[in-house]
Amino acid sequence: MATIVGCMVIVVFTFFFWGLATDPTSWPNRHESFVMVVDQVHGLLYMVFLVVAAMLARVERWGPGFTITTLLAGTVPVLSFWAEHRATKVARAARP
Repeated sequence: MATIVGCMVIVVFTFFFWGLATDPTSWPNRHESFVMVVDQVHGLLYMVFLVVAAMLARVERWGPGFTITTLLAGTVPVLSFWAEHRATKVARAARP
């Protein structure tokens, strides 16, 4: 889930900076409705990520520091990939 959210946030930031740095006739500015849908889908997927990560933390009995770090990592582009890798490693180590 974090991988999907991480990819979506990269797309969102790409649209934002591409539209910001160029003229009003740029692709993101001409397709604002599409960009808005992508932003909303990313927001929805981020909320799903938070719920799934919280459920996983409860099942795996993660400590509060590990859980909060994992949840907040989804807010920083590319850091969500590291958070998913770390969480997967810990979850797999708990179940040999």
